[in-house]
Amino acid sequence: MSFVPKFQLYDSAGTTLLYTFPVVQESNHPFTSSKAVEIESQRGKGSILIDGGQESWDLTFRGVLSADNYEELVPKMDELDSTVALNTPYILKIGKTATTNYEYKIKRVLSIIWGVTNFRNNFIEYTITLRVNCW
Repeated sequence: MSFVPKFQLYDSAGTTLLYTFPVVQESNHPFTSSKAVEIESQRGKGSILIDGGQESWDLTFRGVLSADNYEELVPKMDELDSTVALNTPYILKIGKTATTNYEYKIKRVLSIIWGVTNFRNNFIEYTITLRVNCW
C-alpha cells in the first residue's frame, strides 16, 4: 500500500489533534513562499536582494464528507465548520512521508464552500481555504 498524506488540524501549540480532514482529493500545497526586498543601485549597476522571510498565502484543498444518508451528513458538515473556526490560529500538518510533516501556521478567514447537493445523497464535497503565515 502506498503512502497517502493526511491533512490534520492541531491547536496553536501543535500538540492536540483537533480534526483530520477526510478524503482530501486536491490541494495547491506544497507551496514555497519567500519574500525578498530588492534594493537597486542609483547608478544602474545592479541590485541586491535581502531575505524578508515568508509571505502569507492561501492554501486551498477540496475533499468529501460521506455518511449513510443526508441526516447523518449534516452533523459532519456542522462539525467541520465549527472545529475549524474563523480567525482562530491553528497548526495544519500535512504528511510529507510516513514519519514527517509539512507544518503551516493557519487561520480560516473564508467560509467553507459546500458542493451542490440534492438533499437525498450521502456525500458532499467541501472546499476550504486557509491563510498560511498569518499569525
